[in-house]
Amino acid sequence: MDLILTDDETELVAACVNAIGTPDFPRFIGQLCASLCSSDNVYLTVLFDSLAPVALYSNHGKASQHELLKLYLEAAYLLDPFVLQFRRKLGDQVLSLDEVAPDDFKQSEYFAKFFRDMGLRDECGMILHFDAQTALFFSMGNELSGASAKPERLKKAYPIVSSLARRHWTNLSPDNTDGAGRLGAHLQAAFDAFGTSVLSPREGEIVRMILKGHSSKSIARAFDNSPETIKVHRKRIYTKLGVASQGELLSIFLEALSNMPATATCDPLEFYLITE
Repeated sequence: MDLILTDDETELVAACVNAIGTPDFPRFIGQLCASLCSSDNVYLTVLFDSLAPVALYSNHGKASQHELLKLYLEAAYLLDPFVLQFRRKLGDQVLSLDEVAPDDFKQSEYFAKFFRDMGLRDECGMILHFDAQTALFFSMGNELSGASAKPERLKKAYPIVSSLARRHWTNLSPDNTDGAGRLGAHLQAAFDAFGTSVLSPREGEIVRMILKGHSSKSIARAFDNSPETIKVHRKRIYTKLGVASQGELLSIFLEALSNMPATATCDPLEFYLITE
């Protein structure tokens, strides 16, 4: 059977796309995964081979749950069946608790503390690797009596969720778990593309040096030209962009960048012109 998204899930996919590179992304993608699994709760962490997990998002609202999650991150994660599954290096997976837990797991003290005391009845999880030592782990749980987490729809939606996550977390490491790598890559690409819709390649190189604060003499040395030649280029650039100074140039660059979605790959200047 094909995957059919509800209206709310379709809106969540759109919200994820729009939130790539922003602090809101973990919440939206967590909500999407929880909905796909018919779950009440979601807990998103980064798993590392030799380090403790790093929490990225949780919608657990009770103080007692927060205390248990703190204990989980400090030590108890070592007993988590999904963490042990991650360390078996079996690739990306979407699994139910029953598929990864030992046969007596639901009679264990770990289950009593981190499921019953958390108010959870069931769990399913998604492991999404970024390299051999690092993975995102989405834990979807149910608090309602008799309710069980259902991984089937998340398995079908895996290509969507995986693609969204990898667009946000292009560089996931112990020092970078907030998607800043994605945002940084977006900003660099936007800087490299600025003015390409109206400027020649050489003019584009010059305008990027002007934005960085280089003088005409400095730019001339970089391109083995005379300062007078660079001044001619600069005058032509300013005319094409409709500015009269380096300050005005910086202003339109920053405004264009602020209007440009993180998923866009064109000249940021196009988003400045749209607002004019």
